[in-house]
Amino acid sequence: MTLRAISFDLGHTLLMPRYDFYVSAIGKTGVQVTRSAIEKVEAGLRPWFDSRVIAGGLDDSVWQMYYTRFFTELGVPDNELENVLLHLLDEHREGVGLWTEPASGAEETLRELAASDLKVACVSNNDGRLRQMVEYQNWQGYFDLLVDSEDVASTKPDPGIFRFALRELELEPGEIVHIGDYYSADVVGARQAGIEGILYDPLGAYAESELDCRVITELDEAVTLVKE
Repeated sequence: MTLRAISFDLGHTLLMPRYDFYVSAIGKTGVQVTRSAIEKVEAGLRPWFDSRVIAGGLDDSVWQMYYTRFFTELGVPDNELENVLLHLLDEHREGVGLWTEPASGAEETLRELAASDLKVACVSNNDGRLRQMVEYQNWQGYFDLLVDSEDVASTKPDPGIFRFALRELELEPGEIVHIGDYYSADVVGARQAGIEGILYDPLGAYAESELDCRVITELDEAVTLVKE
């Protein structure tokens, strides 16, 4: 079947969090961290996160546990943990939130794909602000479809969010691939809708895992991949 479209996750795929916020928030507890240290913890938490999501789905409680482990592993003292988590929540709710740093190669990749014959979508677990976040980057012209989990009442890895994208784009599952950074949400979720999920792993988080999917480590590989 001919490939007619490609979809991307947003967070940790096209957009990264503001690592300077993490450094500052953690620094206020007296702990000094670097971006590389933060990325190492993020990568190390992938297997734990995937096991939780595959076992019971993804909801706010999983994210609460994730960020508790995240800040704990970065050295935040127990007596400071609640304050840091509340600070994170406040920052997340403000404006377009924490995810404002374009991933390496994101805009160039989107520009090239948008100029091709392919339809381009973003399928994101979000809170109703996906369009606002895309417009903040001035990327709205690159996409044919934006799918926000809040708007369709379906959160990856539930296949409903992917089936919604298929209906809107008027595609069969074999005519689109989805690229995202979490095996559990992006690869497993897409696969449950009959779509090939491709893992984006720039940090090498899954380097030692035996995976049953294609993997890319740079976003511009998506352009080469869809031409194969």
